[in-house]
Parts: sequence; C-alpha cells; structure tokens
Amino acid sequence: MNSKRAGLFVSIGVFTYATILYVLTVAPTASFWDAGEFIAIAHGLQVSHPPGAPFYMLVGRLFSMFVPEDLISLSVNMVSVLCSSFTILLTYWIIVRLLREFIPSNTEGTATFMHHFGGVVGACTFAVTDSFWFNAVEAEVYAMSMLFTALVVWLIMKWSEMAREELANSRDRLGLGANRILILVAYLFGLAIGVHLLSLLALFFIALIFFFVEYDREDWTVSGRPDWKSAARWRAILLSLVVATVVFLGIYPGIVQKLPGLAGQTGQPLLALLLLGGAVVFAVWYTQTREKQTANLVSVCLLMVLIGYSSYAVIFIRSAADPPIDENDPETPAAIVSYLEREQYGETPILQGPNFNNRTGNFDPDNIKLFPRRHSVAPQHVSIYRQYDSDTQFFWQYQLGHMYLRYFLWNFSGRESDVEGARAITGFSVIEGPKETLQQTPSERASRNRYFALPLLLGFFGMFYHFRRDWRRAFSVLVLFLVTGVGIILYLNQTPLQPRERDYSYVASFFAFSLWIGIGATGLLQLVRDALENFGEKSRYLLWVAAPLIFLGVPGWMAIENYDDHDRSGRYVAPDYAYNMLMSVAPNAILFTNGDNDTFPLWYAQEVEGVRRDVRVANLSLLNTPWYVRQLKHQYSRESTPLPINLPDEQIDDLGPTLLRPRTMTLPVNPALLSEESEVFVGQMDRDMIDTTMSWTLTGRPYTTDPDTGEPVNLLYGADIAALDIIRGAATGSWERPVYFAVTVSPDGRLDLENYLQLEGQAMRVVPIRHDDPLGRVELGITPERLKTFRFRNLNNSEVYYDANIRRMVDNYRNIFAQTAATLVQGGQVDEGLGLMDHLLEQIPFTTIPGDYVSFIYTARVYQEAGDYAKALEILKQSEPLLMHRLDLNNAQGFDDYVFTFLQTIRAAYLQAGDFEGAAAFENKIRESVGEEGNVTAEEMRAAALGIFDEDSLDETHNMDQSTPQDSALLDPEYENGVQ
Repeated sequence: MNSKRAGLFVSIGVFTYATILYVLTVAPTASFWDAGEFIAIAHGLQVSHPPGAPFYMLVGRLFSMFVPEDLISLSVNMVSVLCSSFTILLTYWIIVRLLREFIPSNTEGTATFMHHFGGVVGACTFAVTDSFWFNAVEAEVYAMSMLFTALVVWLIMKWSEMAREELANSRDRLGLGANRILILVAYLFGLAIGVHLLSLLALFFIALIFFFVEYDREDWTVSGRPDWKSAARWRAILLSLVVATVVFLGIYPGIVQKLPGLAGQTGQPLLALLLLGGAVVFAVWYTQTREKQTANLVSVCLLMVLIGYSSYAVIFIRSAADPPIDENDPETPAAIVSYLEREQYGETPILQGPNFNNRTGNFDPDNIKLFPRRHSVAPQHVSIYRQYDSDTQFFWQYQLGHMYLRYFLWNFSGRESDVEGARAITGFSVIEGPKETLQQTPSERASRNRYFALPLLLGFFGMFYHFRRDWRRAFSVLVLFLVTGVGIILYLNQTPLQPRERDYSYVASFFAFSLWIGIGATGLLQLVRDALENFGEKSRYLLWVAAPLIFLGVPGWMAIENYDDHDRSGRYVAPDYAYNMLMSVAPNAILFTNGDNDTFPLWYAQEVEGVRRDVRVANLSLLNTPWYVRQLKHQYSRESTPLPINLPDEQIDDLGPTLLRPRTMTLPVNPALLSEESEVFVGQMDRDMIDTTMSWTLTGRPYTTDPDTGEPVNLLYGADIAALDIIRGAATGSWERPVYFAVTVSPDGRLDLENYLQLEGQAMRVVPIRHDDPLGRVELGITPERLKTFRFRNLNNSEVYYDANIRRMVDNYRNIFAQTAATLVQGGQVDEGLGLMDHLLEQIPFTTIPGDYVSFIYTARVYQEAGDYAKALEILKQSEPLLMHRLDLNNAQGFDDYVFTFLQTIRAAYLQAGDFEGAAAFENKIRESVGEEGNVTAEEMRAAALGIFDEDSLDETHNMDQSTPQDSALLDPEYENGVQ
C-alpha cells in the first residue's frame, strides 16, 4: 500500500473514531452555563453576550433549520461534535507534517509508519483530553474556535512545504503560488473573529513558520542544531514576533473594536465603512497592476479579514429587530462599540494600573505600578489578596499555578474530582496522599481520572526530541504553547473566586502539547527500533508490539478513564431545571434571576421549547446595565408586556452603586387585596394575614464601616434600585404582575425582603404577608401543586453522569420539597406530605445525587415529624460516610461545629428509632475515628435514651433537643440559605 493511500485510510479512521466518540457522549439538549444561551440565539438569530459569535450563530442556525423542534438543541450541539472531529483529523495531519520535516519517507515503509503512528497517538490523545472533550459535546464556541486554530496551523504547514518547493525553482510576477494559502488563512482569521478571538493567537505560530521559510539562514544552524549564540538569528526571530504582534493588534483591537468606533464618529458609519472597503479594493487593484508583490499580498489579506469579519453585520441587523434576547442592544454606533469592547465587564489593567497595597492591607487607587496583578476593588477579592505577600506571589501561585498549571496537569497527569478547586493528581497515592473529596455515588467516582502522568512524560520527551531533530518547528510549537497558555493568563489578569473553572480557555495550549505527545510517541518508537537493531528483521515485528503498548498506555487509557465523566447522554438537568423554575410562578410573572445557570436555561426553555413565554426573566446582574433596564421598560418579549418601571430614562442612564445606610422601606397594599373576592395571595390562609403596609429595613450589600461612628456603610447597586422600582410598580398595580426571586438569588440580592417571601417551588414570591420562616412561607394551596408539575428526567439513573455543579443544584430540590412537606405534615396533611417526599426520594435518590448536611437533615425531619422514625434513620444512615469524611478533615484541619451538630442528629435518630445496636456501632465508629476506645454497648445506648425519653413513648416521641434541625447551629445563615 502506498503512502498516500495509507494516509487516506488512517485519516478516515481517526475522523471516524473521534466522531463516534463524540456522538456517543454528546449532550441531547442544553447544558448549564453558556450552552443554553447559544442554542437559543442560534435558533432564533438573536444577540448573545458581548462580544458575540455571529459566525457560530449562523452555522448553528443552519444546523437547526432542518430538524424537528425536539431535536433543535441536539442539532446545535452537533456543530461542536463535527468541529471537534475535524480538529482531531487536522491534529493528525499536522503531526504527520511535523514528523516529515526530520524523518524522510523511505522505501521500506518504516518512516511512513512512524509518521502515521505519531499522528494517531497525538490526535487520539488530544481527542480525549479533559478540557477538549468537555467542549466537544455541548453548544459552545470553543470547539469551533479550536477548529479554526488547527486549520490555520495545518494550512501554514502546507504553505511552508509548497513555498519551499517554489523557492527552489522560481517566482511568478505575483509572488509564490503558495501565497494563495496565506490569503485563505487571512479569510479564516476574519471568520474566526465571529466565533472567538482565541484563534487569533495562532498568528504567532504562523509568523515563525513564515519567517523560517522566507528569511531563514543556514549559518544559524551548526551540525544540524541551532546556534544558540547567534545574535543575528535571535534579532530576526524577535522581529518576526514583533511583526506578528503588530498584525494581531491591527486585527484586535484595530479592526474588531476601533474600526466601528471610528466609522461611528464620522456621523455616517455605513458610508465610512463603504469608503474604507473601496479603498482596500483599490489598493488590491493598484498593487497588482504595479506588480508590487508584498503590498498586494498584504492588501488582499486585509480585504479577506474584512470580508470574514463582515459576519458581524448579522448582530447589528438582528438587534434592530429587537428580539427577546438582545444583549447590549447594539443598534447605534456607540452601542456597537460598547458591545465589541465588552464595556459591561469593565476594564482589566495589564501592563500598568492601580493595585493592592500590602502596607495598608487594602486596595489603593493611588498605588500605580507596572504589571498589576491584584487590581480588583471588590471586598471579597481584597480579602484574598491579603493572603499573598506580593503581586509576584499571587501571579505564580494563583494565576499561573492554580489557573493554568493545575488545568494543564488535569489534562495530562490526572484530576482528583470534579468539585471546584480540585487538585491535579498522578494516580500514585504515595505522591498525593489521601483523597480530599468524598466519592460515594457513581458520578463522584467517575470524576476521578488517573493517567499516572504518562501523557505528561511522553509530551515532555516529545518536546526534547523535537528540539533535537527540528528546532525551528519545535520553537514555533513552543511559542504557540506559551502564547495560548501563559499569554492568556497575562492578558486576562484574573481575579480570585472565579465563578467556574476556566480550563476551556487554554485548550489551544493543550493542543500544542498534544503535538509533542505524538512526536514523542514516534521518538519513543525510534528508540525501541534502535535498541532492537541487533535482532535484524525481527525488529520490525517487535515494533508492531511496542506501538500498541504506547497507544494503549496513553490515549487508550485516557479514553477509558475519561469516558464515564464526559458522557452526557441521558442528561436533561438544565432544561428540566428551567422548566421547573418557570412552572413555579404564576401567570405573567416577573422572575428575578441571579447568574448564568438560572438565566440561560430559562432563555433556552422559552425560546426553543416554548415554555412559559408569559414569564419575564429579569437577570439581576444585567440589571446593573442601563440598556437592559430600558429593554425591560419599553420592549415586549414574546407574550410578556414591558415591566412596570417608573424610573425616567435619564435616571436609568445614571444607575450605579450608591452608598446606603440602613433605612426603613414601605410599600402600600391595595385595600382591594383584602376583599373576599381577592385570591391573589392567600388561598386557604386567613385573609387577615395580609399587611396593610409592607415595611422592612433595607440594609444593602456589605461595603465598609464609617470610621467615625463605626456604623456599617453599605452599597445599593444599580440593579437593586431597578428591582425596587419594579417591585413598587407591581405593588402599585395590585400585583397583577406577580414578582418572584429565584431561590438561587443570594440574600443580598433579595433586598432584605425575606420576611415577605413565599416559597412556591423554585421561586419565592413577594407577598404582603409577613412571616418569620427563614426558608420562606409555604402556601399549602399553591406550593404542593407547583411541585407536582416538576420534571426530574433520569435523576434516578445512576448510569448517567452528573458533575459537581449539577449535583449541588439538584440537591437544592430536596430542601424545597422538605420545607413544603414539613409544612403539610404540621398542617395535618401527613399522607400528602409523606407522599411528596416519597416521590422526591424515588426521583432523586441519595445514591445518585449525594446530599449535604442540610438536605439529609431536612429530609429526615419530615419523616420524624410524621412519626416514621425508621425511615428517618434509613435516610440519615446514608449520610454517615459524609460525616466520617468530615470528621477525618476535622482531625486534620480543626473542629467544625456543624459536624458536631450533624453527629448529634444522627445519634438521636438511632435512639428515636429504637435501634440501640446500630446506635452503639455508630458511637464506637465515631470514637475510633477520633482516636478513642470504642466499647459502647447497646444497653448503654438504651440507658442514654431512657435518660431523655419516657420508656413508654420512646418510639413515638421526637422532641429531643438535638434531634431536629431547629438547633441553633443549623439555623446559621449559611444553612438557612441551603437552597442557594
């Protein structure tokens, strides 16, 4: 079989492998974070968060146009699947080309085998890396962005091969024919801007490859190796990187951000852009007719970038139609510039700016310094900054170590778990010590991935081997690796307490390292071949033994380890979560949400599945922006009318943080609500509970303390002012538009209205009925019926993988159901309350979705209050591994009051249920875990119970002081907000 045919068959195999892998594990519907938003905006051609992704949106729209409605989300997810499959194919091709640079083909076919083997190992390794696989199976821009990166890297490698062949012969009058590839690369960069700007970082790799073809000199190499002492070479390389930087800045921010702004300043932006386009076209014509080859190539490439970038026109065109999702409302030149410059996210200093002052222990706006790393003024960030001695320490330990190197090791060494902040591991317990996280359920166990650092070692060997054999291409890959890793870290200048792990941002860096894994596999195979030379002809057969071992040891083992926690098939949590929240509110409701995960899924449900389009979702983060408040005030959204906002537009434009001292707020209540005909709030409850005036103390958000009086001085955000105005408008309108807060909204965001919130499922309604329940008042005529409509698809299926974020969010259901069921039991509806909890435990068992302190105790409390102590004990027994794990942590880190309270609750449950044998075993296990002798007997535990209970009522009473979650420790604010 000739080399080309072999390459074709291997290419088909690699692409098929990747496609099957991703099709089997792709999410069937929307996922949390940005995926729901991207599916919604692709399906409806709407405007996503800045700076937008118009080309991705157009491709997603194309995929969703020809499928039934129930397959729309899957079809958009398939965009990522196919992009990722093609990326893996390109990775294979790139590695083969890199290997051909220093391992020429031979007649025996051994070299050809080496090329394909390295390509397969590197490509298949990258295919199953943690971060790339995560992006490959959901609707996100990163899979397509990585495709553009791989495509331009492969194209420049192809250009270098063609250009060298042409340079060995002659040039035509327009330059190299291979330069057509450069023009294609320029066009792809223009398109890539409409997906994600990360792809532009490949410019530095392209610049070096171009340099080594056009300007390389033989005297920079001695005996086949680089002459590291050649100053001329380093100056030339540095110059090429400077040129790449200039080109990069010319595209971003030049073309991407500054060009629309300059056009807008003319007063005739469309005319200005047309004139600019005409000028570039004239430059192309002029340089071609005058045979100015370099100028012509630059002009044509600039034109191609602009043509590719023109996909952004769809953003502004669609925004003018005022779609339901229209973020930043980029219709005017000023709004367009704001959108492209991401103004709503603020500015981050990179080279110079104000910084944290170690001497004062606070942020100092006058402390201007170079390379500021601790630049945020947020109090929660400042408290973290105090833990570091300097900016340099913060950079090395947090930004580089925690936010990049940890992710790098996740992908090539191993990952302990999927919880936030999980450390990297190797798989050797001697090195990393005991587990830091408890892994009870199948999903928790699946999240532990161990590669024994084999991919890491093979990659570093490949880097060393590559530099020894072909330093030019090796140096180019190194620059790509650093720019897409450390370079992003320097640019982002991230603050602590990120809302999620950010490993997806550095996938291009992991791609570059995977190239070295493929090259390392070939180098290792060559070492084996050299060691077996004495075996003569048999050495070729022994290579066929070594090759599968290398493949199975790295990409094969990684695929086995990673498959279970990257398989999203059967997962419907995000759309069900959105459905349940929307079904929790009354018709025409206003629903305040907090972050991405309680907003984007709701947008998806409304825009794609058509669920409850009468509900107006108001995101509290976006309410800090004037454009969003104006949209809510003036625009319809499907079946929802504009919101009752009375703030003048001039005041809306000036919304921002305001200093606030605690003050009393009042809202009048329409007397009509007190009439017998009104059923707005009360249902079965006494109508006398409605306050004639709502009154509460607004404290705002913690900020600082008055140095003179010592009194707290808090902040009221622009979103708080807008939300208060909306609530006041709803109250003035007799609550015809019910107002809700999602249960995920923090106490700060609820405007101190806790005593007027009514729990109705996944949302809490503002009602003029004062109460003192920290989890919200339950209306028995409303809340249970809402909960019965909830969807919990596959949450009882232990074969479906649920990550830590999902497990935490789903666990919140238990607290809501338990609060409602307990209210039913206390109101005498015992059977209905227990039926509600039995249904929940059947749909969300603890064996699939683990619980925390609060959910275990609140769930058990329902059965205790109903007198079913055996069931309560059965539930709390499942929490014992959690308790033992926390006790182990206590032994290492110090005492925890919550652990002690939890221990007492479980002990009391044994005694209540009359299981004294179990109580003794539990007590002995606890004592042994803290180093004490465990010799407690069942009779001793029975005696302890009799010291508290009357013997005749031992199995009936449940009034032990430490048996229920009314303990003071469990009513700490952290636990009151368990539904967070």
